[in-house]
Amino acid sequence: MNKKFYIIAGEASGDMHASNLVKAMYNLDKDIQINGFGGPKMEQSGVKISRDLEKLSLVGFVEILKHINTIRENFSIAKREILEMKPDAVILIDYPGFNLRMAKWAKSQGIKVIYYIAPQVWAWGKKRVKKMKKYIDKLFVILPFEEEFFRKNGIDAEFVGHPLLEEISQFNMEDDFLIKNKVPVNKKLIAFLPGSRTSEIKENIKPVLPVIEKNKDFFFLVAAKTDLSEDTFKVFNNYENVKVIYDQTYKIFNVCDAGIIKSGTSTLEAALFELPQLVIYKVKYISYLIVKNLVDVKFASLVNLILNKEVVTELLQNKFVAKNVDKELNRLFETGIRNNMINEYLKLNEMIRKDKTASELVAERILNFE
Repeated sequence: MNKKFYIIAGEASGDMHASNLVKAMYNLDKDIQINGFGGPKMEQSGVKISRDLEKLSLVGFVEILKHINTIRENFSIAKREILEMKPDAVILIDYPGFNLRMAKWAKSQGIKVIYYIAPQVWAWGKKRVKKMKKYIDKLFVILPFEEEFFRKNGIDAEFVGHPLLEEISQFNMEDDFLIKNKVPVNKKLIAFLPGSRTSEIKENIKPVLPVIEKNKDFFFLVAAKTDLSEDTFKVFNNYENVKVIYDQTYKIFNVCDAGIIKSGTSTLEAALFELPQLVIYKVKYISYLIVKNLVDVKFASLVNLILNKEVVTELLQNKFVAKNVDKELNRLFETGIRNNMINEYLKLNEMIRKDKTASELVAERILNFE
């Protein structure tokens, strides 16, 4: 009998990783059936989608409260479809707020639960580990230190490599990118990634503006997303050495000489492009106090977390001021610092790599999972 799976991804990154996984699964077995919740990339890869990302992707406590009825509706639809389909397993991709609840419910129905891209409970939610142990049959993790952490807590976890390697290997550069975007070739190019949400972007732009003003020999390429209002970036209209470029982050990384990168996955992406960087982040003071009490890690950036030492400078909260940004950005052009950082990036690249891609490994394990 042909195997059936129900897959759930609730964010754009999850859609991308799920899509690559599904392609790998179909490459191994063309007769399987995969239904679920997700986005356009998953649909293109062969998933029968019943609920799209726009109805799933919610960020922030207030936003979740405002859409609580939608979340409940989504959960009910997924439960109904899973019961009708009777899958061999549910495959949950990241998206812990929704998917950990789904794992609990699926387990109560006697359905196998496979989780790919673990919630970062090692940083902020260690109480959730006990729940994960109860409800997850197999956990595939993408950071090398996660395997030991979850196994120590009694969860069947396996490190499969990082899926970003797969994405970056498919990247193609335009030869005329700089010309098309009217970027000068006689200046040092700085990638600036202030974030993905309007509130954080405004906070992260402020300390960088004096640095842009002071360093006229630098040209800043601001990576933006088209789902953000143009008003978010209108402050840059007053600066001749800034260009806002939408939805081309990897191309920006590829041409730039250094980066000012908001803490998050982008720090790892920049490292994989061997871009010397400094990491920044600032939130409202009340939010910072809450996060400070919840988070239990030495570093904010994935680069430093994986290497377990400070390779890239982190300017967080009170340290994230113009004076420090200016100093650390200019230090990135010192030969010794650049070379050391790039050498550490090469070590990191090896640490997050396996013999096969993450998608290929996970696909093999899922199709052979009993």
